Amino acid sequence: MHSYKYSKETRDVILNAAKKEFAERGYSGARMSSIAKRAGVNQALIHYYFSSKEKLYREVLEFLFHHEESRIIEEYFKEDVLTPPEALYVAIYILVYLHHDAIDPETNRIISWEIAEGGETFKKLLIEYLYPRLDRITLIIKQGIEQGYFETSDPFLIVFNLVNFIISFENNKQYLKDTHWYGLFYGGDDGRRLFEYTLNATFKALTPKRKVLALPHISNELQNKLHIIINKLKSAQGERYALSKEV
Repeated sequence: MHSYKYSKETRDVILNAAKKEFAERGYSGARMSSIAKRAGVNQALIHYYFSSKEKLYREVLEFLFHHEESRIIEEYFKEDVLTPPEALYVAIYILVYLHHDAIDPETNRIISWEIAEGGETFKKLLIEYLYPRLDRITLIIKQGIEQGYFETSDPFLIVFNLVNFIISFENNKQYLKDTHWYGLFYGGDDGRRLFEYTLNATFKALTPKRKVLALPHISNELQNKLHIIINKLKSAQGERYALSKEV
């Protein structure tokens, strides 16, 4: 009987070896023995940390998709009283810049495998992590409607379209490289073009009839907070993706 001592470093090595294995072979084709070989550990050690392939797979997906976005945002805005237009500006800014240049091919392959194999685990993660974020932005729009800033028959579809557009725009980068389309979509872009287009399109879609499109004025203090938040979220995001290059 082996007696193992917990190590976060060892756990992360196993997680990232598993990430590569699941990206290449999907859940069904992945083998614990292969993950152990990639990680350079005894297979029994993987069972010690994760107990089963199913639990390891779930942990890999949570490792990729879960971060403390809500807590960080709430921490920086807890003393601010934002109007619905200001709050929507903040939400769009964070969505665009958090996903800008955040492509991880292995994550995309895992998602493709997951969908092809039925998507049950991914479905649970969407319900747990993604859709509550959509609900928060939908609530901002509903509050804006109540206060006369916005007008739309379906706030949720506005948000669903917003989020999917941003994610799809960034994910398509890997498929358009080495084509003339890449320059048209992404040439020389630091995210500002996507942000300004998304901001204008969203506010235009929400502007009440017979009213002129009016974007909110964002103070320098608020803009600085947004820069700090994005740097913190990108740092957490980078830690999740960078380790995969080390295995």
